[in-house]
Amino acid sequence: MVVPSTRWRYLFLLGTLTVFLVACSPLSADPTHESIMPDDPTLPPPTAIGMPTAVEVSPFSEYRIVMALDTVGERVDGKQRVTYPNHTGVELEEIVFRLYPNLPQYGGTMTVGPVWVDGARHDSSLRADTTSLAIRLHRPLAPERSVTIEFTYDIKLPVRESGYNLFGYSQGIWSLPDAYPLLAVHDGEMWHEDVAPAHGDAVFADAALYDVTVTLPPTQTLVTTGSVLTETVDVNGQHSYRISGGPLREFAFLASDQYQMAETKAYGTVLRSYYLPGDEASGQATLNISAAALRSYEDAYGPYPFDEMIVAEAPLQYYGMEYPGLNLIGSSLYREQRDELENRVVHEIAHQWWYAQVGNDQVNTPWLDEGLAEYSMAIYYYQVFGEARANTLVNQRWLVPYQVAVENEYDAVVNQPSSAFTWEYEVIVYAKAALFFSALHQELGDETFKAIMREYVSQFRWRVATPDDLLEVAESVSGQDLDGLYNRWILSKQ
Repeated sequence: MVVPSTRWRYLFLLGTLTVFLVACSPLSADPTHESIMPDDPTLPPPTAIGMPTAVEVSPFSEYRIVMALDTVGERVDGKQRVTYPNHTGVELEEIVFRLYPNLPQYGGTMTVGPVWVDGARHDSSLRADTTSLAIRLHRPLAPERSVTIEFTYDIKLPVRESGYNLFGYSQGIWSLPDAYPLLAVHDGEMWHEDVAPAHGDAVFADAALYDVTVTLPPTQTLVTTGSVLTETVDVNGQHSYRISGGPLREFAFLASDQYQMAETKAYGTVLRSYYLPGDEASGQATLNISAAALRSYEDAYGPYPFDEMIVAEAPLQYYGMEYPGLNLIGSSLYREQRDELENRVVHEIAHQWWYAQVGNDQVNTPWLDEGLAEYSMAIYYYQVFGEARANTLVNQRWLVPYQVAVENEYDAVVNQPSSAFTWEYEVIVYAKAALFFSALHQELGDETFKAIMREYVSQFRWRVATPDDLLEVAESVSGQDLDGLYNRWILSKQ
């Protein structure tokens, strides 16, 4: 037998080792990549009321988004990095994002580029009528561990001349809520991917921290959730805004080359009203109403959590829509239907407590925030105008419509998903639910009712509450069994 030389023996061993390592490597391993989101100077952390102190694993997901609005091409282009901590209590084999612009009622088209998880390429697939993006993980994500997910995306925006338009361009305004992939909610059992009907709110989201850069053409005025920390201008005149916010359940912004603005303060919060030319009087009235509503609700429910609040005219006809720190009011309410302006403004601002702070599943239990926002109007009218005005609201806005529903046999159980309703949605989910809170208030008295609401906010701020959670808080604070009242208004029909 010939003994190989030391040099050849080394090369033989090196080749054998290489073959062994290749054979042992997973065939599906993906190459790593440099982050598509280079680190920028760290922003100061949000300081909203109720923010937890420093912990080992963040209680919130963290978004870093860079997006640009192209008004000529009618599109948004963006890139995004999300750090997701698994607080579900179970191992996760996938992470799911919602693509809300693909909803029929939004009317946009969102596509997402290649997905990277902790630096490795991962497969993804669309489902829930293209409104969900499911990312299959190479390894299950254990409880109290986190992953970082990156991708690019683009959205083709709808353009409409008139009507109710929550998303896209209409009537001089670019309205862009949820113009990015938004993490779905996992409740410990499943990812929520419900496709909401057009008559109900579409978004169910956990609170998260946001660091967003939005780039706009030079003529556009930005209206946004969160707080603008910096503004820069590039050589082409494009304006880039660095925005910090949190905890926020979703990020939304609007832009218009027509917006005008009025500003005031209430209880230390900066309030801004944005409106279109010709609507100056209504814009100022909106600002005054907003200040009164913020004071009223802080007195009743506890502090508003952010430093700023915006109320903005939007292409929503005579409706409104709420986002954290941002309340949209339909243009018709500034003009031909101005007699309903106050009602709409105070309802939307109440959502800064019942949705922005205390979250709920707006698709499957919509009454929980809508009923409380409606009943908060009575709290506002009582504090600002007195008992007679509040009683008029209760009778005309809720009691009479509900009595008509009973007489015409379209009363329904309140505690149902929005898909269970059609045209009777507002009568049941808004009016009948508000009557439950009115009955609860009368049963327990002013002091106990307000104590319940304050405790409810305190316990569930930045969390997701269920109807059972509300009932448990109410019974704990009042010391009473409230099942009869709850069953009568929420779980039964006449």
